[in-house]
Amino acid sequence: MSTRAIYTFCDSDDEAKDVHVYKHHDGYPYNGGVHNGTAYEAGGLVWINDAKAFAWDLPRFEADEFAASFVAANKSDGGGVRLIGDQKPWEYASDCDYWYKVWLWMGDLHVTVMSVDWFGEVREHCVEMEGPLDELLATQRARKEVA
Repeated sequence: MSTRAIYTFCDSDDEAKDVHVYKHHDGYPYNGGVHNGTAYEAGGLVWINDAKAFAWDLPRFEADEFAASFVAANKSDGGGVRLIGDQKPWEYASDCDYWYKVWLWMGDLHVTVMSVDWFGEVREHCVEMEGPLDELLATQRARKEVA
């Protein structure tokens, strides 16, 4: 079973300008380790970080451009990653487990990671973590090393 997630990229307080991307698999925040002698990292925080290689250098950030970079960095097979268009995330994929909101704050990417249950217009969510992307990744990597 896939862990579906929605990634919302924001560059204003106007939600109508947000850009939403759906990713069909590996939407949990972080997983890393060694498999068959090869180190790997996966999960939503990693996918967002991978998009930086395709985007303008920070602090330049525009939601639509970064969403396109996210798709470019993560679309390796078929329809697993796609722009949602003008649909609200809960209208498009009510079976998602995670919702990531990404924006520029103080020159760095800031991320809110929420676990979600969507039922029509009712959005129940729990903030799992929030902060600068680099700090969230460092915390998750350290947690994996201890485990």
